[in-house]
Amino acid sequence: MTSIFIVDSYYQDVINSLGFGENEQLSGSYSIEVEKLANFGFGTGGAYRRELEILGWDAKISIPNSFALQSRWLKEKNYASPFPKGWSYGLYAARLPMVREVIHLLPHIQGTLYKQIVDLKPDVVFVQDLNIVTPALAKAIKKHTKLLVGEIASPLPPKPYFMHYDLIVSALPTIVHQVRKWGGESEYLPLGFDARWASFGESKASSRSIDAIFVGSFSRHQPQTIPLLQQVAQVVPGLQIFGNAEPDLLEANGLSTFFRGPAWGEQMFRLLGDSKIVVNRHGTIAGEYAVNMRMFEATGCGAALVTESKSNLSELFDPQSEVLTYGTKEEAAAQVLRALSNSKLLDEVSTRGQQKTLASHSYAQRAFQLSEIVSSKI
Repeated sequence: MTSIFIVDSYYQDVINSLGFGENEQLSGSYSIEVEKLANFGFGTGGAYRRELEILGWDAKISIPNSFALQSRWLKEKNYASPFPKGWSYGLYAARLPMVREVIHLLPHIQGTLYKQIVDLKPDVVFVQDLNIVTPALAKAIKKHTKLLVGEIASPLPPKPYFMHYDLIVSALPTIVHQVRKWGGESEYLPLGFDARWASFGESKASSRSIDAIFVGSFSRHQPQTIPLLQQVAQVVPGLQIFGNAEPDLLEANGLSTFFRGPAWGEQMFRLLGDSKIVVNRHGTIAGEYAVNMRMFEATGCGAALVTESKSNLSELFDPQSEVLTYGTKEEAAAQVLRALSNSKLLDEVSTRGQQKTLASHSYAQRAFQLSEIVSSKI
């Protein structure tokens, strides 16, 4: 049986909110607790692990920036306790030029992750956060695995972070092209939907209580978010906005009354399953391509997706029948209003979009694609 070790870091806010942070003591064993966090519904590592196991892989997962989880693993393996101070900043420290050369030798995030890989010696190490694995750590990992694979569809770390990988998979064609230009191997692999959550989207879109919803970030990588939501809010008084945002920013842009705070995992999927329309936008890294997970999460939960018209969107969905598209913020607002005014259109688009995602874009399909790509290179 081929073994794979999945490395999937989570937002620190998610880790802390679920009781897996620096000041927490876990009651269960490492295997029980890591299963809880992996099944929460954040990220994609948990979905990959479950689907790869169905395909016959021996799949395990690590959430390396959870201090509570990693210290539990060390304790069960009779290692000394890790150094807790600054654990949540370990991802940033790994980017510092001098620090990144030795950080995997320290009893911290990277050092603990390295111990796990040495202990398991998996056939494949699948890293879903390239920022956490420094070039020196990647080089060290290569001695304990047959294949080091990375996945990324976000802003790129410096070139040295890619050099020791045997393969990079990405949902973003520009990253595939860039890695190949650097002399590395790279394959296109879209993101997808964890079909466990499809049960939240069984009701018709027109019967749902939330007219339109946005779930996402307000960072410098998504400068179009606020103008887009301001435009939609003008025509949809029932718009609900979820995410991490500064109150002053929302107040200054007239969006405070629509804001509901963050929503992660199961809560987010329940909200999507209770929404008629999901408004989507991509970060600047996406360029001309449709890439992000929200497309698949929205349609998988049976909402009508309103998203940008991108060059490759037709390869994922039929823009005429499975999603609604826009080119400008004014067009986005018009599409939302059009769907809300026509329940037949709303239900047809949402139903066809969900059917496409469950048939073609679930993590059952993605795990099979990954298995085929990786197996050919071991």
